[in-house]
Amino acid sequence: MIPKEKVKYFAPAIFFLLLLIDGQLTMGAENILDNIYYPSVHLLLLAYLLLIPNLSKGYVIVSSLIIGLICDSYYLGVLGIYTVALVATVMLMYTFQGIVETNIPTAFFGMVIFVTSYELIAVALQVIFHLSNVGPIIFVTRVLGPTLLFNMLIFVLFFYPMKRLFSTK
Repeated sequence: MIPKEKVKYFAPAIFFLLLLIDGQLTMGAENILDNIYYPSVHLLLLAYLLLIPNLSKGYVIVSSLIIGLICDSYYLGVLGIYTVALVATVMLMYTFQGIVETNIPTAFFGMVIFVTSYELIAVALQVIFHLSNVGPIIFVTRVLGPTLLFNMLIFVLFFYPMKRLFSTK
């Protein structure tokens, strides 16, 4: 367990580590599926979902901005796509955190909503800036569907360990 007063010191390292783990698991899943389906792992979004109640709005925005820039420079090579998607999704999480009480079912469906919004924002920006030319049917069947299924499994496997790690009691 990380004490609440020390979460802000450990959070950047945790976010960076999860970004790297997300990338490795995503590449592994794509290789296993012979690059037919493209599931993306989003442990980072799960960490944000669990850590947002313990962090200030400014801290969340700055950390997601920095992590998004690192993600863009490392994975995509074009700055701005994943930065905007991550910051927008995290701000959506922060907004809903104040409205909806977070328990396991709402966290699960929230994760589905946040993963969907992250993927939709990222692909919309890529299409707008002509970095990708993907049809909606291909996107839903080969990217979004497998991503949601994979992240539902990730949620089931990692929610309790991460919740325990980030608990404030």
